[in-house]
Amino acid sequence: MKNVLKSDASERKKISALQDLSDHWLYIDSAKSMDFAQDAFKRSVRLKEPLTLAIAHYYVAGVYMEHYNLSEARRAFEKAKALLETDTSHNAQRYLARVWHNIGAISQREDDTETFLRLLIEKACPILERIGDSLLLANNYYDIGNVFADIKQYDKAYSYFQRAALIFADHHEYADAVNSHLGIVKALLYQEDFSPANRERMQAHLNFAYKQLKDYPQAYPWTNYYVLAGMYQQYVEKNFDRALKNFNEGITFANQRQEAYNRIELLNRKYYLYFENQQYDKAKEMAYRVYNENKAFPLSRNKLISLRNLVNVEEAVGNKAKAFALLKEYLALADTVNEKQTNVKINLIEKKYEDAKKEKEIVSLKAENELNSAALKYNKTMLVFICIVLGCLLILLGLGYLLYRNKQRLAKQQCDLHEEQLQRMQKEQQIRFFNAMLQGQEQERKRLASDLHDGLGGLLSNVKLLLSKNPCVSPEPQAQEQHRIILNKLDVAVNELRRIARNMMPETLLRFGLVTALRDFCEDLERSGINISLQTYGFSLEDDKDRQIMVYRILQELINNAVRHAGANTILVQCIQNDGKVFITVEDDGCGFDTDDQQGKGVGLHNVKNRVAYLNGQLDIQSEKNVGTTINIEFNVNKAYIPTYR
Repeated sequence: MKNVLKSDASERKKISALQDLSDHWLYIDSAKSMDFAQDAFKRSVRLKEPLTLAIAHYYVAGVYMEHYNLSEARRAFEKAKALLETDTSHNAQRYLARVWHNIGAISQREDDTETFLRLLIEKACPILERIGDSLLLANNYYDIGNVFADIKQYDKAYSYFQRAALIFADHHEYADAVNSHLGIVKALLYQEDFSPANRERMQAHLNFAYKQLKDYPQAYPWTNYYVLAGMYQQYVEKNFDRALKNFNEGITFANQRQEAYNRIELLNRKYYLYFENQQYDKAKEMAYRVYNENKAFPLSRNKLISLRNLVNVEEAVGNKAKAFALLKEYLALADTVNEKQTNVKINLIEKKYEDAKKEKEIVSLKAENELNSAALKYNKTMLVFICIVLGCLLILLGLGYLLYRNKQRLAKQQCDLHEEQLQRMQKEQQIRFFNAMLQGQEQERKRLASDLHDGLGGLLSNVKLLLSKNPCVSPEPQAQEQHRIILNKLDVAVNELRRIARNMMPETLLRFGLVTALRDFCEDLERSGINISLQTYGFSLEDDKDRQIMVYRILQELINNAVRHAGANTILVQCIQNDGKVFITVEDDGCGFDTDDQQGKGVGLHNVKNRVAYLNGQLDIQSEKNVGTTINIEFNVNKAYIPTYR
């Protein structure tokens, strides 16, 4: 991966390598991990691709999350989610599922397991099922199994661990496949059914995990393996020494990888092992280590467990007063947790009550509707008879009225037809007039540009050439300096003259087309210090010079307005042609204006409206003072354009 960074590989490959390096150092050196993630993020910003930027946010958030800066992690994940939700590609949806998973994991670390489970089942898994990413789906099944194991629903936990293991059956090389087998061992251990068949199952899954991990001493599932192998030796084989050996090796491994949360789990397992074997002094040491290290994590369930263990071990060593004080702390925290759970249950009961109430109202309305329906049937029969009689009368009246209306309609149609013909003639005259005016303007621009470039431009160039060939003969430094200044001023004048001629009728527009002319125009502005981004896609107007000139003049006017009147520092220009339609957007961060204020509508904007109307296009202006302006134009290439009258 480091060799990729030193090579001439593409920027995307270098970003991917940096993110892989961030993952590699995640549990070894958090500072290095964040440095690589931030470097990838900065490169992604420069690349200006939404998907690449979203993935960069994802990796930065992952470093924050694994080192328990949960607020920053959530903020970065939300930014990634906002960018990914609008992208339907397979890779974007895959990362969106991972983002939902990690947002849920943050909620779990903030003591909200219910939200974690809901986001996995309602958000992450449906996306992965839809795009067919079975391996990532198996990882989510494994996490769901862990949630059910934490709330002591071991049958459901076993079911989800099995689902994950079945998917990984053909992918044993994945570390997550090992975790799915260890999850099955976990569910069987907590069920406390140590029958010969279950003992054989647990041993088989542990052997499978060890076989897969033995050649990879730094693989992250080792921590989980040490926990479960130690528990198996403690509760099934009743082998104290082997259990303790597994727990100690797990603690060493967790320390190497900076896995603080997993280290607490292993210390807690050592506490249970010592307490079960009546080594109360060692058990007390482990219990207090667990209690102190748990302060860095907000999970109330873990704090309750550590407090309960402290009460038990203080009582076992004879410290009744200390045990009683810890019991009071335990009960206070338990009351807080129960209050939260009670509030959740009350809200659920209230929701069920409201649903039942609405259901009763629906039944009542249904019965009332049935009674009304019976009454309506009777009234309908009576009304049918009355309507038949009235209908006959109305038919007679209607026939007479229709005759009268037909005469009026014929007369009105003749008037409307005459008026429409007059309007069409007026419109055609307006089109001819506007077309002639535009042609005259463009021809005059072209003539002036040619005269300036070939006439005055040539004259200035000749003057400069003559002055260059006849250097100042005066020995005075002041005279020589004046001669040099005159030459520089002539250079500036020639360049300015060429710029004016190019703006009046760009040669690149006539020779190379609209896109090249726009790119030259934008590059000239960028050299003057304006940050302008031009994006074009699908343009095919090169066969129609009149329309190219029209679009160029529109964009020239809008960009000049943004620079001169709005004082913009950054301008975005997008020109897209798709399915016979052209979409133009000009967006700036200038001072903006009030679109309802007539004074804000100058001659330039009026000309833009006339040109868009000439193309039968639509113009939308959105502007807010001190925020910026966005102008959108749309017209149909095949139908909207009105051909030139020759």
